[in-house]
Amino acid sequence: MVTSARLGAIAALALLAACTRPVDDPLAVHSIYWGLDPMPVYDGPLPQVLWSAPGTPAKQSLLYTAMVDAEVAAQYAGRALAAEDATSVRTALGELLFAIDPEVAPDWQAKETGIVRGWAGTGYGLQRAATGMAAQIRAAAAEDDAPTVLAQAALPAARCADNALQWSARIVVLTREAAAAAALEADPLLQQIQELATQLNQGSLDPVGAAPADPQCGLGQAVRFLEPLAPRRS
Repeated sequence: MVTSARLGAIAALALLAACTRPVDDPLAVHSIYWGLDPMPVYDGPLPQVLWSAPGTPAKQSLLYTAMVDAEVAAQYAGRALAAEDATSVRTALGELLFAIDPEVAPDWQAKETGIVRGWAGTGYGLQRAATGMAAQIRAAAAEDDAPTVLAQAALPAARCADNALQWSARIVVLTREAAAAAALEADPLLQQIQELATQLNQGSLDPVGAAPADPQCGLGQAVRFLEPLAPRRS
């Protein structure tokens, strides 16, 4: 029997997904109640990239996890730029770093008792997810019996992941500089951070006009490149 509380939780999840989810993920229902619905059977290539990866939150795919953390990074880069005081800037930058790589985020201590709000990112990290995604794609494309469509569709997506990794590494450097800088000196750095964080998902060119081999594509373009390999459900 589905209780009203459970229905409320599911409705809340659906609302959150509609507002913030950058890619339609088939496992989103399992984020709250694993096993509430029967697990669909995946029949396609790159299962960890497109369907489900071990170790990710709720066993989401590497691409989905990378895009969620990229979206969080872009959101908090914008908050840091718009912040009116140094404390708010540092808080936003800390959230941004956690979304990119939890290992480089500030080691904050709880300043009050009771329920303490968690980090906005997934806890897996964009860099870890994008690194795993690119590695999975290249390993599959290098197999002797790999279909031609795999290389044609997936290798450009791996380059998009590479771009996101390069941009995120630059963001980490700039974020540390901005956190240590005086207010006036930090503004140009925060502007650069916001631009780079936006590129993580959107790329540096118009997503409609970006060619598959374009070296400036982001994770959003990777989704389009991988569409020919979209999972089939049964």
